[in-house]
Amino acid sequence: MKAEVITIGDELLYGQIQDFNSSFISERLTAEGIEVVFKTSVGDDINRIAEAFNIARSRADVIITSGGLGPTSDDLTKKAVVKAFKRNLVFHQEILKQIEDSFHKRGSSMPKINQNQALIPQGAKALSNLWGVAPGIFLEDKETLFFAVPGVPVEMKWMVENEVLPVLRTKKFTGSMGPEHFILHRKLKTTGISESALYEKIEKLIDPTEEIKIAFLPGYLGVDIRLTLETGDRNQAQVKIDEFEQKTREILGIYIYGTDDQTLEGVIGKLLLERKKTIAVAESCTGGLIGARFTNISGSSRYFERGVVTYSNEAKTEFLNVPTEIIEKYGAVSEEVAILMAEGVRRLAKTDYGLSVTGIAGPTGGTPQKPVGLVFIGFAHENDSFAQKFLLGEDRKINRERATQAALNLVRLFLIKQVSE
Repeated sequence: MKAEVITIGDELLYGQIQDFNSSFISERLTAEGIEVVFKTSVGDDINRIAEAFNIARSRADVIITSGGLGPTSDDLTKKAVVKAFKRNLVFHQEILKQIEDSFHKRGSSMPKINQNQALIPQGAKALSNLWGVAPGIFLEDKETLFFAVPGVPVEMKWMVENEVLPVLRTKKFTGSMGPEHFILHRKLKTTGISESALYEKIEKLIDPTEEIKIAFLPGYLGVDIRLTLETGDRNQAQVKIDEFEQKTREILGIYIYGTDDQTLEGVIGKLLLERKKTIAVAESCTGGLIGARFTNISGSSRYFERGVVTYSNEAKTEFLNVPTEIIEKYGAVSEEVAILMAEGVRRLAKTDYGLSVTGIAGPTGGTPQKPVGLVFIGFAHENDSFAQKFLLGEDRKINRERATQAALNLVRLFLIKQVSE
C-alpha cells in the first residue's frame, strides 16, 4: 500500500506553525508497512485542496489529510472532498447530538456554527474524536482509502491511532493489496557525542548491501541512529534488528540512553525509582527547564522533590547559601558556584542528590575569559560534590536546552556508574 499525507492550512505555507502532524502520520504508517510516497501541504483554497486530492488519488492507495475540519469558513476540507469525489454533504443528527454533548460536558452551550460539523460527505463514515468536537472522515472510493483528521495535534494523534490505523489494518490484510510487507524501524537515541564521532565508531557495521539500513538523525540535543529493515516476516525482522542493536550497543555503550519513544528524563526517572533515590535542582541560566523535563514524567514526585530558579546572585546566596565572597572571587558562572548550588539545594530539600546549572546563555554577557555558551553543571551526593564544564554555542535558546540535556545526562551517567561499581 502506498500513501500520501496532505496537510491543509495557510499557516503551514506561511511558516507560522511547524508541520509535526505529517511526521507523526508518516511514522505510524511506516510502522504498519505502508509506504509513504508523497507529502503535500496546501493552503486554504477549495480548488487547490481538491486538486491535491485528485493528484493523490492518481498515485496513492491511501490518502490521509490533516486540518481544515473546523466549523468556520476557512475550514474547507469537506467542501474539497465534495468537489474532488463528487459527493454531496449529508446532515447526521446523531453527530450533532455528540457535538452538543461534548460542549455540555465542558459546561457550555454549542454555538450554532458548529452544526456544520454534523455534515459528512455522502457514503462516508464519521470518525470519532475523543479530544475535540470535529469528527473525522473515512471515505472508500474505488481503490482509494481516504481519511480526513483534525489539525489539532492531540485530536489528530488519537484519531490516527484509534480510528484510522484499525481500518487500514483490516483493509491491508484482507483486501487485494498483495502480501504482507513490513518496514520495521528502530531508533537508538544517543547524547553527548557528535554525529561524526558516532559514524567513526560504528563505521564497520555499515554495509550498503546489508538488509538493515542505517541513518543518522542529528539534533542539538543528540543524534538518533535509525535502523530500517524491509521484510515480509515481522518476527524474523525483529530478531535481525535486535541482533544489530546489540552489536551497536556493544560499541557505543553509555552513549545510547534509549530507543524509539524513550526520553532521557524517563530513563533517569526509572533509574532513580529503582535505586530509591531523590533529587532536587537549582537552576540559573536554564530558568526551570530541567525541572520541567523531570516533571514531564507522570509520577515524578516520587523522586523529584523540588526545583528552584536562582537566577540572580542574591538568590544564590539567599536560598542556597552560596557565600557572596565566593561569587565575587570566582564569578556566578564557575565550577565553585555550581558545586555550592548543588550542595545548597540538596541540603535545602533533604534529598539524596542535588543538581545545579549556571552559565552564560547569551547573546550578551560573555567575555574572552568566559564566553557565551560557557556552562557549569554541579552535582552533589552524600559522599562528594563535583562540577563539569561545557562550552556550547552562541544561540540562547539552544544553549539553554543543550545545558538542560547535559545536566540530565550527567545524572544518568552518575547513576549508571554507581551500579557498575
